[in-house]
Amino acid sequence: MKLPRQRIIEDFEKMVGRHDDPAIYGGPDGDPGLIGPDSVSWRVHADLAAVTQAGTAAIVLEVLHPSVIAGVQDMSTYREDPFKRARATLGYVLATTFGNTAAATRIIEHVKHIHSFVNGTRPDGVPYRALDPDLIAWVHTAIPWMILRTYERTNRPLSTAEKDAYLAEQAVIGKMGGADWVPTNTAELDEYVATMRPKLAVNSQTREFIDFLLSAPFGPSLPPAADAALHRFALYAGMSAAPKWARELIGFDRPSPLIRAMIRPYLYFDARMLRWAFGTPRYVEMARARASGAQQLKAAG
Repeated sequence: MKLPRQRIIEDFEKMVGRHDDPAIYGGPDGDPGLIGPDSVSWRVHADLAAVTQAGTAAIVLEVLHPSVIAGVQDMSTYREDPFKRARATLGYVLATTFGNTAAATRIIEHVKHIHSFVNGTRPDGVPYRALDPDLIAWVHTAIPWMILRTYERTNRPLSTAEKDAYLAEQAVIGKMGGADWVPTNTAELDEYVATMRPKLAVNSQTREFIDFLLSAPFGPSLPPAADAALHRFALYAGMSAAPKWARELIGFDRPSPLIRAMIRPYLYFDARMLRWAFGTPRYVEMARARASGAQQLKAAG
């Protein structure tokens, strides 16, 4: 019989993969990576629960841009592999934060190479290309923005200085990814989001993606009515960190009293369960050992 901790870890990794590759998180002794061990990013992204709970809101915010969802619908294989985008997004966040400098840079360049083939025309006739710096800026921003909001809800509040430092650290990754500019502090983030809101919308492609989220297979096999209810709750919970206007756009801004009462306790329980199961995640331990040179000391001993 599997122990509860082992089962939690295995079930989690089936959906979002393992993130403990020595080629990424190990590496040259003393290498701080792109951001470094004294950063706010290392502290925040060490909380695997907050990073993963932010995923749904971050992805939905990304695809609210008509050009982003056009690329997803034209090129993505999410229908065949429902968790591929979640694995890829989480892996990108962790590897670019905790990976050694060469590995993190290589991963960013690999994503840019893949995106160089993602070009087309939206249903409304507007051409798009995934390497458009403005699109990269939006896709980048959605991730740290939602991680910050989720971390503060399920872990602890952050000071303005901490949030500004975090955004400035993450901006390094956004610019390496191809953005000309991304927000580097909370004031810039608020202003940027305000300028982006008129460009965001729900069209037939967005609705198709949302409908997929409401039917993608996960968890135990349930009767149709119970399965539908579980998916709706998961989307309400996943979007709860997003701003109200985003929830309104997709029609998930008015949960029933029962769902509203359940969301916060569920998110806290889920976060505590993941933190208990994983403790200090392996990718954090490996990165700390690399950055401090402890790998070399351990090998010498």
